Formats: sequence, C-alpha cells, structure tokens
Amino acid sequence: MARRLNSDGGSIRMDDILGALAEAVGEENVSCEPAVLDGYAFQSFGNIDDSTPWVHRPVAVALPSTVEEVQAVVRTCVRGGLKFKAFSTGWGAHGGPGEGGVVQIDLRRMDRILDIDEKNMIALVEPFVICAQVQAEAMKRGLNLHIIGAGCGTSPLASCTSMDGTGWTGLSTGYNCRNILGVEWVLPGGDLLRLGSPGSDAGWFCGDGPGPSLRGVMRGLFGARSGLGVFTRCAIKLYAWNGSPQPEVSGTLADLAAEPPANFKTYMCLFPSFEAYADFAYAVADAEIGFMLCKNSIGLILSIYMPRLLKKMASATALKSALNAAEHMFQFMIAASSRGELEYQQEVLQRIAEACGAVLIDLDLAPGFGGAVWWGLVRGALPPLSFRMGGMMGTSFGTCAAFDNCVNQSRTGAALKRKYIEEGRLYDDLADNAWGGIYESTGLYGHQEELILFDHRDPRHREGVAAYGIEAAEIMRDEHYGVGLGAFMLDAAARDRVFGPGAGDYPAWQKKIKDILDPNAAADGRFYSAD
Repeated sequence: MARRLNSDGGSIRMDDILGALAEAVGEENVSCEPAVLDGYAFQSFGNIDDSTPWVHRPVAVALPSTVEEVQAVVRTCVRGGLKFKAFSTGWGAHGGPGEGGVVQIDLRRMDRILDIDEKNMIALVEPFVICAQVQAEAMKRGLNLHIIGAGCGTSPLASCTSMDGTGWTGLSTGYNCRNILGVEWVLPGGDLLRLGSPGSDAGWFCGDGPGPSLRGVMRGLFGARSGLGVFTRCAIKLYAWNGSPQPEVSGTLADLAAEPPANFKTYMCLFPSFEAYADFAYAVADAEIGFMLCKNSIGLILSIYMPRLLKKMASATALKSALNAAEHMFQFMIAASSRGELEYQQEVLQRIAEACGAVLIDLDLAPGFGGAVWWGLVRGALPPLSFRMGGMMGTSFGTCAAFDNCVNQSRTGAALKRKYIEEGRLYDDLADNAWGGIYESTGLYGHQEELILFDHRDPRHREGVAAYGIEAAEIMRDEHYGVGLGAFMLDAAARDRVFGPGAGDYPAWQKKIKDILDPNAAADGRFYSAD
C-alpha cells in the first residue's frame, strides 16, 4: 500500500489514513473504490482550460455529517500529508481535486435548514441544503432568497462563502457575495472559526463584526473554492416574497403549469441599440422598480428548449439575422405587493420604455408562460438544461461593474465568439449569448457574462474552448474591463498570469493569506492560489 509523508517528515500508510477517516465519519461513509472515485472525477462544467469533463480522481472520499467530523477529516489529511477538497452540490471542476493525492470531502450529509428567522429575515443552512429547499420553506413565511445563475439546485452556502453569487433577481435580492451573514469555518489545520456575531455567541445576524471584517480574506471576489478550508454553516439574508406562500403547480420543468402570482407581470423588452439597452437599466435602477431585470438571450433560450432546431436555424442566414435582431433584450418582472403598486410600476416602466425607444412584449399573454415564469425565472430551474446543446458549457467576461462596462463586455464577447463559431471551434448559439443584469437596484453594479456551448468529444471544440478562454481573459485585461466571472473558469496559474499584474498583484496577497491560514498546504488550492 502506498505511503504518504506526514508533516513531521515521517511516513504513514494509506491504510492507516483510511482507518482514521472511517473512525471519524463511520466506515460506511468512506470509500476508495475506483468506480466510486471516478464518479467524483467527472464534472461537466468549468474545466475550460483543457475542455474535458474529467478532473483528478481523489484518493478517497469521506462524507462527514457534523462540524466535528469535518474537523477530524481535515486533521487526518494534515497528519497523513494529503490534501483535501470539499464540495456541497458539486457542480463544476472547481469542486473537484485539482491534483493527485486529494481526499474529496463530500458534504451531502450536512443537509439541514437549521433555522429560518422570519422576523429578522435570516436562514441558517448547512452545505448541502439547496436553494429550492430554502425557497420552499421561506415562501411559506412570505420570504424569498437570492438564487444564483447556476440555479436552484445549488447550495446557497457555497455561493455565499466560496463562489460567485449573481442571479436573475439581483435587482431586488442583491447578490450572494453580500447576502452572507454569520459563518462557521473549519480552517485548513482543523481549527474552528466563527465569523461575525456567532463568534460572540450573539446569533447569526452579522458576518462583519465585532472587530475587523474577514469577508475579503474568506471569499474575496470569487471565493477560495475550498482553498482555505471548509464552511459548515452560514446565515443568509432573505427578502420579501409577494407571491403565494404555497404556489400551485403541476408537471415538471418545461411541462410545468402554473398561474403567475397575482400582481406579477413579466415583459420582454427589446431595444434599438446597446446604448438604449444600458440606458433602460440605469433608468429602472433610478426609479427603484422591478423584481427582476435580466437578459436570457435568444440563443440561450433556443439551446435550452430546442437545441436541434437551433443548429438548423444557425445555418439559415436570413433566419439567423432575424433572431439576432433581438440581441438588445431584457426580461423584466414586476412583483408588486398590491394592485395599486403594480399599476404604478407599470406606468413608470412604460415611461422609461418610451424614453429609451423600447418595445415591451407582455409575456403573460403567451400560452403556458405562467409555468415558465415559475420554473425558469422565479425558481431558477433552467441552468442544467444549458448542457443540452453539446453536453458542455462555459462562461467568459462577466465583470461586476457599472452597466455600461457590462454592455461593452457582452458586445465584445459576441464578436470574439463569432470568430470561433465561424472556424467551427464552438457551437453556433447566434454568438450573442450574454446573461445577467443589474443588482441591488443600481445600474452601478451588474454583470453580463458571455456563455459558450461546446462538445468536448469534438477535438476542434476542445482546442477552441481552451483558446477562447485565454483570449477572452486577455481582452478583459487589455480593454480594462476588470477581473470577471470568466476568470474563475481558468486555473489559478493562468488567471493570475493574465490578471495579476494589473490588479494590485493580488496573487501575492492571496499567497500570503494561504501561507498564514494553511502552512501545511493541506487545502487543495488549484482554483484559488497558484503555488
């Protein structure tokens, strides 16, 4: 059996490590079976640098159920000279091992909503709780949460503590980088740290005190993705929900049927130019109306609902041109608390649309659209269907910035993609496949990320998506767009090479943080800080 070096320079048998893991979490919750480990080595999202669905196979997997068990697993890895990598719902290469010799910590047994504080609008959750569960319970109390663009099957703890946090309803529900409150954090050596008010046994209402905040150290812009330890609990901010506490729905996904909530209205907003498109977003933010302002492009919608038809449409020049005429487009939703408020917001919206030269299409008149409103926009169940076109997808650009900056990114991204599409190195999704909107009722903060669709089985696509990822990042740097969502699709070394020199030499600071919190380099940091 292979041997591993421990921190004292001695050696420890792998059998002994497995025994210690079994003692920590129970023998039935540890595995090193090849078939099991291969299941953890397949990730269909995020491996843009080599465009394959495979990450490194872990040497073992452990499934803790308590914070004490997480601590025991982490300490076992430190003693055995192994690295660890934690994930919750596990959607993406950034959740898998970045190298060999890594123990995968699967947090699926930590799946409880520990509390919903209705009065203070807070939910306290464990790692494997998903947005759909929190939303269902919160709505019973007239509350809702922010669901990120990756969808309702994701962990709000993961997006708050360790990843990005932008989603459809960011106009009214903020974004998860700022929706995080108190946090429980197992550091890379196994010590436990509670940030904010829970650190003083004062409840979970605040993540930033007393004393200096560690939010920037904990997660920075895009999170450490387990590169600085394991998060076992966090409190998240909730928001008002003006719909039914228990919506009546039937069917599943695209076949779902439901009535839109009372006093809700959804529009598709079409604009004559990118400039008018941006002006509309600023005006909506200034007017403080709306529940959601987000772009779901025609290419994205068709790739989800009708991927085979989109492939045919893309080869018809005239039809493709007609579809691209909808390039400057938002979906906008009102979620009013009363009929009077709905009428007021509609009147304001009409005036803004007229000033921007926009065409408003009332989507509530479309047959069956009530179901799409529910599962696509409110529930956020669309994202897994984005893989239908070719089995793989990725993203690029997506800097969180003033909205003029974001609009320029979507325009630049579409132009760059068009070159790769014409060369047969990416799927033709009409080139314009930007997604995103504005956040916190301000046009001064939003994002537009450019999605890419590809087939990893096609060698042209494998080469194309890797080249596209680097070229997109270099354009972001050269055009001074800033560090965007597409940056985390690259591994830390590639990302730092492109963005580090122009962004305050952040890699040096991350390295210092990593060395202080993780002197044994026990936490797998491939997607956080390059060695």
